[in-house]
Amino acid sequence: MSTVLPPRRQIPPPPPPRAKADNPGSDSAQALSLAARIASLQLNPAAQLPFRNAGNPDGGRSGLKKNAHASLETSAKTFALVLAGLDPDYLSSLLARPPPPIPSKYSQEPEYAVDTPPQLPPRRKLPPKPPSPIQSNYDYADVDRPSESQEYHDDFNQNEGDDAQRYHNPEADSTEYAAPEDETPANGMFPAGACIKCHDFSSVDAHAAQFPRQYVRSLDELAYNLTEPFTYETEKARAIFTWLHHNIQYDAQSFLAGNIKPATPESTLSSGLAVCDGYAGLFVDLAGKAGLQVHRVTGHGKGYGYRDLAPGEPVPRQDMNHAWNCVLTDGEWRLIDACWGAGFLNGSAFEKRFDPSWFTSTPVEFVRRHFPEDPSFQLIADEDGGPLNWEDYILAPAGPLVYGDFYRLGFLVDLLQPASQTLRNGQTVTFTLYKRCEHMTNDERENYVYALLVPGEKPILLQPNIEGGWGLTHRVTGGTELSLVFISTVGGEDAKGIGIRGYTNALNRKAMSFGGLAKWTIV
Repeated sequence: MSTVLPPRRQIPPPPPPRAKADNPGSDSAQALSLAARIASLQLNPAAQLPFRNAGNPDGGRSGLKKNAHASLETSAKTFALVLAGLDPDYLSSLLARPPPPIPSKYSQEPEYAVDTPPQLPPRRKLPPKPPSPIQSNYDYADVDRPSESQEYHDDFNQNEGDDAQRYHNPEADSTEYAAPEDETPANGMFPAGACIKCHDFSSVDAHAAQFPRQYVRSLDELAYNLTEPFTYETEKARAIFTWLHHNIQYDAQSFLAGNIKPATPESTLSSGLAVCDGYAGLFVDLAGKAGLQVHRVTGHGKGYGYRDLAPGEPVPRQDMNHAWNCVLTDGEWRLIDACWGAGFLNGSAFEKRFDPSWFTSTPVEFVRRHFPEDPSFQLIADEDGGPLNWEDYILAPAGPLVYGDFYRLGFLVDLLQPASQTLRNGQTVTFTLYKRCEHMTNDERENYVYALLVPGEKPILLQPNIEGGWGLTHRVTGGTELSLVFISTVGGEDAKGIGIRGYTNALNRKAMSFGGLAKWTIV
């Protein structure tokens, strides 16, 4: 018995041909049914999204005419973008830009690709300092200190214990300085009068979050899309720094297992995993493609696994366990650590936490936890003391324990006093607290109330001083520790701007909570 074959599947007819460009009155566009339009999109997926044509400066759109058929095609494209959850207007504005030039395989590397130390930049204008001598020896608190039997190498900063506050909060502080709109750039540099420490990068950071790694087709395209909208090199570097935080995870498993493999920018983009060298390498590649002069720097980092040397302990040999970047932006060389800016190790897991302080640190701040193999990459001019040697770096005395809210509220560690981690019982000490730059005020309407917390006593308030900060002189008696805090909430509400009088009126009448800034040990 013969087998009866099923009837042949009906194939939908192809869509009718487009109307000719010289006949705008053609009725063919009006006759194009909804089913035919959907079929045309299915048969021609490339028509769904307006991708640029690298061989055509206008993206391949010069042949489109403003006729009825083009209007229908645009509506279908917009409908497809809405279904995909994408913003058609935003994507269209990006795709309307001219494409980046395609590099020739025979082109020569630019001169700045040679890994030579940069020339020292002009001296950076520092904020005013108080009249008394200020020590700057300091050790950060978010460095884990394991037992001596642990030997970790590489790069990562980790919060000590489970204190969830010991990280830099990326939310912009309301006291941040924004350059007036009428400020004009000087010689094409970063806006005149703008301070990188308090400049508002929120629009740059928001733009950098629009390009998920999974949808990136090439490093050239990524570098172009990240940086093309911005005029200043500082903004271009910031966009790359922020993109790495959003899209690259620290490879904690390989690091803790001691199984770190060499990485290339392409492999880091593909896997989304990297250790410090992968972050630094991908930053070099993207910044170079964006036209920035950039270097990868190797050296020692006081990060995951680092501990302070005990008194009398011999100086260890110079160990290179970390990598970061040095980039020229708007006429000034800057040191950037995209790895530490992306997050930190919490035990054996990577916790993504944006820390923009590693984009804005001064060379003096940066060298506290970074010692480059080539001292030229410290970027410390002779008039500022010159580069540190290994002994000065590794034997620097430990500073006070500093919490994440210290950075979130915009304070500067260089001017935090006292600078040493330990205080002697019976010693009279002056505590000082200053914002990170002169554009930030100590007006009580824009700040919290700050106090010294002594065990067994009421909080002792710091008073504003004439140098623009806060100060208090106190004689250390008894106890094991002292803490610098801020009054976080009063009566369950945010206490910012309450002022000393408001705090005094609420004392013993309303519930209060405190946030930690710094802590010292009494010996």
